Amino acid sequence: ASQPLCNGPQTMNILAVGIDYVGSGGDYLYGLADVIRIIHLDFTRPSISIMAIPRDLRVSIPGLESRGIDYGKINQAYFFGTPAMGYYAGQAGGAGLLADTLYYNFGLYPDHYGVFSMRALQSLIDAVGGIDITLETAVDGNANGIDIGFYDVGPHHFDGATAILFARIRAGYSDLDRIDHQTIILNALYQKLMSEEVRPRLLSIATDFILTEKILTDFSPSDLPMLICLAQQVERDSIKVATLPSDTFHAETIFGSNQVDRVFYFIPDTEKVIQVFNNFQTGLFP
Repeated sequence: ASQPLCNGPQTMNILAVGIDYVGSGGDYLYGLADVIRIIHLDFTRPSISIMAIPRDLRVSIPGLESRGIDYGKINQAYFFGTPAMGYYAGQAGGAGLLADTLYYNFGLYPDHYGVFSMRALQSLIDAVGGIDITLETAVDGNANGIDIGFYDVGPHHFDGATAILFARIRAGYSDLDRIDHQTIILNALYQKLMSEEVRPRLLSIATDFILTEKILTDFSPSDLPMLICLAQQVERDSIKVATLPSDTFHAETIFGSNQVDRVFYFIPDTEKVIQVFNNFQTGLFP
């Protein structure tokens, strides 16, 4: 095997989470994991693979039986692990319980994690001067009496606030559509971070976000040169982005764990999901 680049390991899995909570007492007291991505870094090829996990995936949430919780949506695993809930005594709070849940159900345990609040993502996009996207299909955020804007086919420049609004559009669209919208934003942000304009400032920006705890992560500032180095080595066609394949789960509305309310879930075919995760970690998917 080739020697890893950038003084990194051969491979690394990162759990990246975007949460929906912004609070006066701190953005990370509560929150549902409305954005869940597994990022697989290969330091030998080099390459980056990113897989989106639908937030409505029904999973067993380990360690909460005494609280009457045995399963729920995967985004709730983060919520039950947050400091304000106090349900989880392990490390990393919500990210820790979400990682435990991924391992308990599908055998995947990430090496590192990073959690962004909406405010943090908005600040990051503004810090790099906004992002540019080009839409091949118009996106209407005005359904059901909710005005989040209409985004026509063609180029758009988004500041942080607009990017967050676009990424959160849900009315009139499925959660899988929203994943696609989020991916558009994340792709554009990655391109801006790697631009000649921003790259010289990237280390200082990332260090500031870690030291001021604008994001939650177990990476330290000393890890950043390794990650930035890899990002600069990867060719654009070696970045693969995909969502957990639709043939690995099906939609169903059933009783939730409280056996009172009926809840919409994506019910996973566990064996298929495990196979996809295995293929993901060995570079066979996507």
